[in-house]
Amino acid sequence: MDNKSAIHSEHNEPSHHDGTNSNELSRNHRSLKKDGTFNIEVKGLPWFNSVDVFQKLIQMSWPKFILIVFTAYIFVNTIFALLYFFIGTEHLTNITETNEWHKFLGAFFFSSQSLTTVGYGRVAPVGVATSTVAALESMVGLLGFAIATGILYGRFSRPSAKLLHSKNILIGPHKDGTAMMFRIANIRESQLIDVDVQVTYKRLGLEDGKVVRQFIPLKLESHRLNMFPLSWILIHPITPESPLWGKHLKDFEEEDMEMLIYFKGYDETFSNSVHSRLSYKTDELIYGAKFIRNFEEIPGGPTVHFLNRINDYKMVQMPPLPNIDSK
Repeated sequence: MDNKSAIHSEHNEPSHHDGTNSNELSRNHRSLKKDGTFNIEVKGLPWFNSVDVFQKLIQMSWPKFILIVFTAYIFVNTIFALLYFFIGTEHLTNITETNEWHKFLGAFFFSSQSLTTVGYGRVAPVGVATSTVAALESMVGLLGFAIATGILYGRFSRPSAKLLHSKNILIGPHKDGTAMMFRIANIRESQLIDVDVQVTYKRLGLEDGKVVRQFIPLKLESHRLNMFPLSWILIHPITPESPLWGKHLKDFEEEDMEMLIYFKGYDETFSNSVHSRLSYKTDELIYGAKFIRNFEEIPGGPTVHFLNRINDYKMVQMPPLPNIDSK
């Protein structure tokens, strides 16, 4: 398919509510963040429609998730401990301290035992009010830990590709011409099969006198692999049919270039499809370089794959740029 016929554009219509013309699209805009998530902030919806708590808890980092769970546990315990404290610790057996702080600590630890349904038996509620609060807390604890268990299962069972990719995208000599290339690798021990990679070239261009973002699919030398055991260098040959033909680093800067990469494969461990996304901007493009091989084959032994060398490249002499005016 001809690249020119495959261009998809994102028009920026003039704005009427603020008196400005939004034809001037922002530069240095990144469609994908470093972690592969979309660089989009949704506004204009009620907060209860725009916030998906379950999705956020599933997708956030482990340290942040653990901190939220721990904070919620302390917060709920504190609320119930205050209820026991204001009702009176004399309604909790075996709490005989006279110091107010120690009384609160006794109520707090009884609250933690009730919330987790451990119930050591040394401290027990006495009276209708205290027993009602303890019964309510036990129900909250059961529901809370059931929800936390479901979220933990969702985090562990969610299939996802764990890819390592080169920090830079390179343009260098390839066969009888030049090519754009980047390198990826699977850092999990699980085996990926039926792997497919698609690359889209995003740039600023002119259409009918308006500045628009154009999305052009790039043809790769090979975009499918049956098996993915080692690093894989994805190569886009820069031929006269390529939208990268005749471009230098300054041209990509002027176009506010971003390479959008979409990866999918089948994970044998999860028996499910996995996906990943990443992107490269102009400041991550190295012109006149080639990757250095990052694996070694040992005679009679295994192939040693050095993932810490996935970013290694060397500078090379580039052939002269073609005269695009002669096309």
